[in-house]
Amino acid sequence: MTNEVHAVIELRITPQRECGFGKIAEKVAKYEQVEACFLMSGGYDLLVFVKGDSLQDVAHFVAQDLSTIDGVLSTATHFMLKTYKAPGLFGPADDERLAVTP
Repeated sequence: MTNEVHAVIELRITPQRECGFGKIAEKVAKYEQVEACFLMSGGYDLLVFVKGDSLQDVAHFVAQDLSTIDGVLSTATHFMLKTYKAPGLFGPADDERLAVTP
């Protein structure tokens, strides 16, 4: 059994001249803690899925690594407490639903 902690982090960033959000997104995506990184519409720019060994591990990553990247304006971290359904999000889908046939 694993005690990994998963979190979703909203990042507000400043687009860079010539490359928009891409350069910062690529930098964020290179961290080993980052499982996925998406450009979003709405109130924030990047949605980042991360994992760590503990709440403190993820908090340290956000405070020391993500928030210090040039162009990052703010972060909002949401810890995942319980998963009810997440096919393919963090590994192979465990889908026990009945197949639908026409």
